[in-house]
Amino acid sequence: MEANFGEKGPQKNGPLDEAAHEVGAHDGGALEVGAHDGGPDEATGALVLALDTGGTNTDAVLYDPLSGAVLAEAKDATTHHDLAIGIVGALTALSEKIDLPALKSRVKSVNLSTTLATNAIAEGYGHRVGLVMIGLDSGQDLVIDLLGKLPAVTPIFIAGGHDYYGREELPLDEMALALAVKKAAGVVSAWAVSSFFSVKNPAHELRAQEIIKSLSDKPVTLGRHLTGELGAMRRAATAALNAGLVIIVNRLLDAVSSGLAQLQIQAPIMVVKGDGGLVGERWARSRPIETVVSGPAAGLVGAMRLARGFLEPNQKDLWVLDIGGTTSDLAYLKEGLPAVSPDGAMVGQWHTMVQAVDIFTRGLGGDSLVDLSPAGELLIGPKRVLPLCRLEERFPGAVTVSGVGTSPHREAQLTFLIANLPPGPEMSEDETEILAILAKRQGRPLKLSDYQDRCLGLGRLFAGLRVLTHPAILASSLTPTDCMNVLGLFNCGSLAASQLGARIMANKAGLGLEEFCRKVLDRVGQILAGDILAMALNKEELKYSLDDFSPNKVLGRMISGQKGQLVDLKATLKDTVILLGAPAQVMAPFVAKHSGAVVVAPPGCQVASAVGAAASTLALVRKVDLVSLPDFSGFRAFLPDKIMDANKLERAINLATLHMNKHMLELAALAGLSGQPLVSVERSDREARLNDGTRMIMGSTLTFKVSQAPANHSEFKNSFSAA
Repeated sequence: MEANFGEKGPQKNGPLDEAAHEVGAHDGGALEVGAHDGGPDEATGALVLALDTGGTNTDAVLYDPLSGAVLAEAKDATTHHDLAIGIVGALTALSEKIDLPALKSRVKSVNLSTTLATNAIAEGYGHRVGLVMIGLDSGQDLVIDLLGKLPAVTPIFIAGGHDYYGREELPLDEMALALAVKKAAGVVSAWAVSSFFSVKNPAHELRAQEIIKSLSDKPVTLGRHLTGELGAMRRAATAALNAGLVIIVNRLLDAVSSGLAQLQIQAPIMVVKGDGGLVGERWARSRPIETVVSGPAAGLVGAMRLARGFLEPNQKDLWVLDIGGTTSDLAYLKEGLPAVSPDGAMVGQWHTMVQAVDIFTRGLGGDSLVDLSPAGELLIGPKRVLPLCRLEERFPGAVTVSGVGTSPHREAQLTFLIANLPPGPEMSEDETEILAILAKRQGRPLKLSDYQDRCLGLGRLFAGLRVLTHPAILASSLTPTDCMNVLGLFNCGSLAASQLGARIMANKAGLGLEEFCRKVLDRVGQILAGDILAMALNKEELKYSLDDFSPNKVLGRMISGQKGQLVDLKATLKDTVILLGAPAQVMAPFVAKHSGAVVVAPPGCQVASAVGAAASTLALVRKVDLVSLPDFSGFRAFLPDKIMDANKLERAINLATLHMNKHMLELAALAGLSGQPLVSVERSDREARLNDGTRMIMGSTLTFKVSQAPANHSEFKNSFSAA
């Protein structure tokens, strides 16, 4: 049983020249435009415009759902200070490949996938949240552990809560809540409310929401609206993470709307959720946590199409590894379908309660911070920074002039700071001071070592780059992208800036320039190969610990590529690994070297998520739990908005089904479903064996799903929610 702070039922239920493996790293030009019967000039059907906004790039694809053809694809850099710039840039680049203005009237929807929510969680970013915890004890170890891990949270403990059967344990202390909200209102950007057993009775969460909204204009997230599963701590964490993402995702949706308006494209915006289904813009604005692993989920759909020419006819079992700028996302497809994580999406250290495909996300990508520990150990990620090559491109001379003659400092890397997003009330003293300095410099980058010297002169200690967590400030430093640039494997911005930053750190490590850069990429490949091996071991139900991947342990030696004096150990994965993302073709040999797998980076792998977003369809799932009443006098159904009792199980199920059919249609309308939705239900009974051997039904779980089949998505039938 999971640790869920007592929320349980009363009973137990049960490098390139060294890569020795076949690598499908093809030249990967743009997908052929109009590669189907009847080019876009002859077609008259509806089209889908898809966007995938990642931490580094924004991709755009124009897709014909009738034929399953990608008509054109393009990308541009994601501009975090103004997301609309990158979105318009990608759409403009798309227009240079196909006459988008002439086709815009045929665009029926704009489908969006993104990793911004995932990235924020993986990096520990987010806006400060007032977390109202009703019926929870501040002294409990699980609560202390939760608050120690959550980024930027102001906890508020209020008396109240319910029991397993939805009965009130204590009245909600409304006066204490109102006083706490007034006190914290000036320092938080959003609110989250989670009440003990709110999945059984949401009354206290709903009343708390009313009180907060009467005193604050900041958005409010309720844990009950995000999940119907038991687990007080995970539900509170999920609610807090959602609240911290509201501003981030709303900025993205505002930017998409602005970009489409500039190009006079009028079509509804649909957003890919973590389970691969689509929802409307309004839904995504209130439940941004559901967009966690949105980009990777869409990428799985795109991967199957892009990899068709590189797989055997009946080959449907494969690994998909999407390497982005900020994170890398790993999934396994069995018979062409990904599993849906039964316990919720896992992002870094956070096990959320959001239904999503079974994906492991690591804070490691092309734009991850490259650093050296005091002992000289190479450290990569999870913090995302702007590559030096891109900083120099944006601010000419910032690196190549300011960085020349940099003396050895406490930090091995050449690092700069620039203003990124609007400031917030939750910033630290250092962050506030840095923004003030940047304002005086009229936006010109500030060298981190200069700020460190300033702090020393004032007799103040500055802990370094990794304590700057607010997204208002963006750091620029050495990244794997810079190392690819130095080695001539990936052309990006200023080569001189990449070389300067890499040389400083290479000298610190006692290595040559190219040797150091190869070591960085090799280490990235080793880490990613280790993730694949770890997931494979989990699926084989083989036990291991994270320490087993250390250099002096068997698993660590297997993925290191090092040869032993008496024995050589190596891992050999049976199934092909499909690499996606901008650096996929560069990283393929490194992943192959350490995983022992056939690794394929197919043409179009750079825009796979946008391709998948174009083909996704709407699907929503909700569960209703029915339990036997304590005196066995009947059954209780815990519905999203109320409790319903009946003297017989079948009667309770019929009443719950009638209520949920209407509820699911209302959800479908809120999610932006057009046309006639289809509601289906699955029933799973829970039984107990009595002393005489007979079985007695103790309760049931009803799973309701509302969906709409596409007109013709034979290539991209979305079965994520059913997998």
